[in-house]
Amino acid sequence: MLARRGRMLWAVAVVLLAGCSPEVSGNSALAKGESLGEMRQQAGEALARYDQAVVDAGGSAPVTVTPPAWNSPPGLSIESATGTAVSTRLSVTFTGARGPATESCGADYYAEAVESANAVVVIVIAQPHGGDETCALAGYVRTATLNLAQPLGRRAVLEACQGQPVPVTAGG
Repeated sequence: MLARRGRMLWAVAVVLLAGCSPEVSGNSALAKGESLGEMRQQAGEALARYDQAVVDAGGSAPVTVTPPAWNSPPGLSIESATGTAVSTRLSVTFTGARGPATESCGADYYAEAVESANAVVVIVIAQPHGGDETCALAGYVRTATLNLAQPLGRRAVLEACQGQPVPVTAGG
């Protein structure tokens, strides 16, 4: 019972901090019944909405994107990104666990991108510590770095939960 409560607290913390799906399990950042393939599909749908918004705006800024219905995809929402127009390397920041998965209440993170000509959607997946523990509901700034298929250029970087653009800082 105590072990299950620890997992539930960790899951609630991820939901509160990530702001995405309410059905997060204690062993993964993916909701029950969800898969990385489904997350990729939902990221592709976010790209399609953004690409359509670019067309609707006539290719000029600002672009207004309509977020999906409340049942947004699971995963962690990124808050910002760092990269350059000529680089394929992109770092993203998000709220996550205090330390690595080798530590109690920690998690390791990896990110991948789903790309179009106009935008990049970043999916962040958590791999939490395997232990049964009770964790504080505190969040910490974490980063993950990924490689894009093409240089970032002038493309927007979108978070996966709502498909909205995040600030991109030049660097790294």
